[in-house]
Amino acid sequence: MSGSSLETPMMRQYRAIKERHPDAILFYRMGDFYEMFLRDAELAAPLLDIALTTRDKGREDPVPMCGVPVHSADAHLRRLTELGHRVAICEQVEDARSAGRRLVRREVVEVVTPGLLGDPACVAATEEVGLAALFVGAGETGLAVLEASTGDFRATRLETSQALPPLLAEELLRVAPRELLLVEGGDEIAARIAELLPDAALTRVDPVDFDPARAPARPLGLDPAGTDAAQRAAAALLCFLAAHQPFALGQATRLRHYQLSEAMVLDAATRSHLELFESQEDGSRRGTLIERIDWTCTPMGARRMARWVAYPLIDPAAIRARQQAVAWLAESDRLRARVREALGPVRDLERRLAKVARPSATPRDLAALRASLRALPGVVAELETGGSELWGQADASRPASLPHLEAVPEALEALEEGLVEDPPALPRGSRGALETGYILAGHRPELDRLRESARKGREWIAGLEGRERERSGIPNLRVRFHPVHGYSLEVTKAQLARVPAEYERKQTLASVERFTTSELREAEHGVLGARERAAALERELFEALRQETLGHGAAIQRAAEAVSELDGFASLAEVARAGGWVRPEVDAGLGLEIRGGRHPVVEASLRGRGGEDFVPNDTDLDPEAAQLLLLTGPNMSGKSTYLRQVALNALLAQIGSYVPAEAARVGVVDRIFTRVGASDRLARGESTFLVEMRETAEILAQASPRSLVILDEIGRGTATFDGLSIAWAVAEHLHDAPGLRPRTLFATHYHELTDLERIRPRVRNAHFQVREWEDQVIFLRRLAAGGANRSYGIQVARLAGLPEPVVARAREILANLEGGELDAEGQPRLAGSGSTPSPPGRAQLDLFTPSGSAPPLGAAEREVLAALRALDPERTTPLEALAALERWVLRLSEEDPE
Repeated sequence: MSGSSLETPMMRQYRAIKERHPDAILFYRMGDFYEMFLRDAELAAPLLDIALTTRDKGREDPVPMCGVPVHSADAHLRRLTELGHRVAICEQVEDARSAGRRLVRREVVEVVTPGLLGDPACVAATEEVGLAALFVGAGETGLAVLEASTGDFRATRLETSQALPPLLAEELLRVAPRELLLVEGGDEIAARIAELLPDAALTRVDPVDFDPARAPARPLGLDPAGTDAAQRAAAALLCFLAAHQPFALGQATRLRHYQLSEAMVLDAATRSHLELFESQEDGSRRGTLIERIDWTCTPMGARRMARWVAYPLIDPAAIRARQQAVAWLAESDRLRARVREALGPVRDLERRLAKVARPSATPRDLAALRASLRALPGVVAELETGGSELWGQADASRPASLPHLEAVPEALEALEEGLVEDPPALPRGSRGALETGYILAGHRPELDRLRESARKGREWIAGLEGRERERSGIPNLRVRFHPVHGYSLEVTKAQLARVPAEYERKQTLASVERFTTSELREAEHGVLGARERAAALERELFEALRQETLGHGAAIQRAAEAVSELDGFASLAEVARAGGWVRPEVDAGLGLEIRGGRHPVVEASLRGRGGEDFVPNDTDLDPEAAQLLLLTGPNMSGKSTYLRQVALNALLAQIGSYVPAEAARVGVVDRIFTRVGASDRLARGESTFLVEMRETAEILAQASPRSLVILDEIGRGTATFDGLSIAWAVAEHLHDAPGLRPRTLFATHYHELTDLERIRPRVRNAHFQVREWEDQVIFLRRLAAGGANRSYGIQVARLAGLPEPVVARAREILANLEGGELDAEGQPRLAGSGSTPSPPGRAQLDLFTPSGSAPPLGAAEREVLAALRALDPERTTPLEALAALERWVLRLSEEDPE
């Protein structure tokens, strides 16, 4: 309608741009703000916690609007994308002065999505933001993953009749993409993925985008004629990247194909239970394996270390190759220290390159990249000179697995010759502004002449103030500059009578008047003209320099990859030397032998607190001998720590690291399974026991002879007899099932399970030793052969602060149970003489004694049995044992036959 708020030139431009990006929130640049209008404003304002206002409040159709400052836009972009939204960044692409009275031209320069973030500086250095694509074909499924801020681009495929096989589901959980591209349709697979990855944004794309022939770029490893599922998934990623951030295509220069069978499988439960990346206590890195071994000097090295931990190798030759690189650096403390010192200034070469690739790149972004490139020759020199020192020693030749690092002198030379040392800060998207001073003097003679002309003009104007004061007699006359109105002579109201007649009024303010003269106009024209031409030329030279730098992008990426690997090797070497770790032997066998093994994180924590020393323990697992180690003993004795340390030592060995032990030999593990602790999924209607059983079922279904299975309590979430029955059956299955026999550590409080050692040849019992002293329990943390006969639960409860009357009553009830005190119907008399008899017909049978096979025990028999159970053979001398035996015989002979 006529006069409508929506029909202004600006709103017509906005709506035309919005129509081209209907599924994105439009950030529309207006001066120093990004404005949002209409439905976008109503959606974004509450999400960003900013005020929602309107334009043209006096009209019948006011336009809702809100905005964010340009300088803080990145934080708001991150917030919106974390919530699953897309944001189209619309910039002013011409100078407002050159536009004159018409509307400034604007264009969308990029679209930020959950998987394609904006400025890489908004992403934590150790964090990876994955964009993934899934293609489900006939008998195969392909997955491609792109980390646009680093250029990491990889793809894999599985031959399977299932749309989402378990192995691929675990890989999706391991990758944890922020955004996943799916072909339009396929609601069933989308629903399953939404349940698997509830925090990921699922984006439907046109089926034609999965055609490699349509891919807008040809990275190494992508076959335009390829038809397999991995190639198709990769093509969809490239099409999506071209549509939203085409400038980032230059980062995806190589597609790396990988097989899931190349690495150890670590499911989500195992990563959580072993606390590889997140603490179960608070979700932070504190107390995790990655915190313990990540002593890297660069963000690239930190990401590489995390990748190694997430994907442990299973090829012994590849593992030994990594070990050789770590060993080469571990053998010389001086060389390693120099290399690590040289690595420090390299910083995040990958993401600095990604930032330079963005159209919004500034001179400071180029300067940051230059600083990293300057550091590369120093790293190369240390490797060469340090290697020469070692090469004269026995077995000290440089290993082939150590990355070959090459500096990029051409890119560095261009940046050194074109950019000043400390460029000024420029506002985001300052296209057309008059900012200058970032191109080095002498780089272009024409630019030097323009700068000199502008400098002389400014000097003449600067002297004008003194000359005009003296000529006019106005003591407080000032020369002022305004970005819009230019230069002027400012006079206060009180001095207007002294203004010379040739002054031309230019602007009237509340307390001053501003004037100009023909001379000032001429000088202003010269200064501003030279400055505008200089600024335009600087922008042109900067863009040429940026493109020249990007021309060396592939070489810079190769250098970044070499630095990340070198940093990872040096970090593992540093950790090994500081902790006294040893190089493990990794082979294709099935044994797992560790001598004096320690928990890498717990040991460091104890050392940091200045507390007790960590007690090392041995491990010897073999599918043909000691396949299943059954651990019994009290809580807090060290069972859970031991289970995890064995798993962590195996994992460390297979990432190429040294391990905290005296010696270790690891037969390659294809999967580590863990069933640890109690957790529930109440939102999905799954109780603690149901989750426990699901995890156990997955282990029994997917384990192999090469697997390492860690079970910390099975069946504790249900009734005692049910739980014991399940635990017994699970242990038997792991031992007996054909083709299974995984190396297994099974910790339990069901002491009855120790009987398995007598009837299963590959089951071994072990327990953690404790001592009692004056009604206190002392945990020795030492693993010993044989099963434990007590759990010391009451002592642990007392340590935890349980009230003394409760502890005393628990002792009384325990004595009744251990003494076998039964009522007339065979029920334990838990409450002594005051217990309520069981209802008729509800008598519960003894756990292993058939009904009616033995009469109830008498008082003397119960007393002797309790004393026998409390006897500690290791602390009892032969004479004390004979004396005890004599007392028991006499006590039993006193038993009243009635």
